[in-house]
Amino acid sequence: MVGDLGQAIDEYALFQRRLEIEIRWLLWLDQMLPGRIFPALSVADRAALEARIRGLDRATVLRIKEIELSVHHDVKAVELFLRESTAGEAFGPTLAPFWHFAATSEDINNLAYSLIWRDAQRNFLLPALTRILAWLEEESHRHSRTPMLSHTHGQPASPTTLGKELAIFAWRFSESRDALSAYRFAGKFNGAVGNYNAHQVALPDVDWIALTREFVRSFDLDFQPFTTQIESHDRLSAWLDMLARTNRIMVNLCRDFWGYISWGYFRQRVIPGEVGSSTMPHKVNPIAFENAEGNLGVANSLLRHLSDKLPVSRFQRDLSDSTAQRSLVTALGHTLLAWRMLREGLSRLEPDTERLRQDLLEHPEVIAEGLQTLLRLKGDPHAYDRLKALTRGQSLDSKSLKDWIAGLDLDAETRQSMERLTPLTYLGLAAELTERFDELRNQATRKP
Repeated sequence: MVGDLGQAIDEYALFQRRLEIEIRWLLWLDQMLPGRIFPALSVADRAALEARIRGLDRATVLRIKEIELSVHHDVKAVELFLRESTAGEAFGPTLAPFWHFAATSEDINNLAYSLIWRDAQRNFLLPALTRILAWLEEESHRHSRTPMLSHTHGQPASPTTLGKELAIFAWRFSESRDALSAYRFAGKFNGAVGNYNAHQVALPDVDWIALTREFVRSFDLDFQPFTTQIESHDRLSAWLDMLARTNRIMVNLCRDFWGYISWGYFRQRVIPGEVGSSTMPHKVNPIAFENAEGNLGVANSLLRHLSDKLPVSRFQRDLSDSTAQRSLVTALGHTLLAWRMLREGLSRLEPDTERLRQDLLEHPEVIAEGLQTLLRLKGDPHAYDRLKALTRGQSLDSKSLKDWIAGLDLDAETRQSMERLTPLTYLGLAAELTERFDELRNQATRKP
């Protein structure tokens, strides 16, 4: 279910981005400092180099890997490959000394990773999250007035509507989606320890800070001027926290829906030929929610570790972030798998409205909150204790509740208000909240 993501963030994709950045850096130097570092390139030369950005194939990757095995450095292997593969071009000998000019491997890597993670979010994570959100929004409106029994501490509580409970998750996921969508990936391009040492000694009159800032921005990345050899990963850590927080909400949803299915609040659509148990033929298990929850746990164990680990590097550089960052591929894979499985599980659900209704009617005690509130309104200082004595830990039916109300010394208006309350009507503003979702969302996010 995540093969398409794997192709977008695997080592092949990383080499593609490294190759692109090495070529674009040389083209940037040619554009911004024409003739100052190497002879200006012709239009045809630039076009030939641009074509190489799009020309990565299996043979290219294998050759880069062969060079890497020799030099034991992945980014240096890309530089040497470019020098080797352009040797036969007219511009090849001229450009040979200038591949990877004044750059360090992390100048290349940090941009490559930022572009890969950004593409993964744009092309895979956000669409998957949006599909979950769309289902929740549609179903919450469809069932905005479908009464449902609440449970606090696992016990029957004041009624709600099914739509309102779905809208809560829609609200939470919409906030996550907005935060992820607004997130800006960042990059740096300032040399071995972040001071432009090689740049300045080569051409001291060039504004290297401005030149590299615009180079980083050309990839639609934010520029980080203050770094050691590596980009500090604080921004990346914030993104990982956003993903982990979204996953935690997903876990909450998985567990709630698992419970609703077990109570019979939802039926699962049966797929012909599917087996739920190797021995119990009747089973229709909520496996999509269970598998999603398991994958979310694996993902978050990695995301939380990486969020803590990546911003910490000894002095001007150590390699612990390099090996750790590679495992982010695994974290994203488990995240996307979970999100897609969750959406699949949701698509199989249909509420059992009769079961929801019956469950409410079996618990008339859940209107005790409303009854004691009406008595308080009339100045009864013992209202709470009266309802506590009647309902707490007691088996109550609608008739005994009506008889109790009939025995109260009340004015006609209050009595009628109390008699009108039922578990099916004591819903507060649940429906209104749900039906005003978009309006309330816009109000909540409106800037002062």
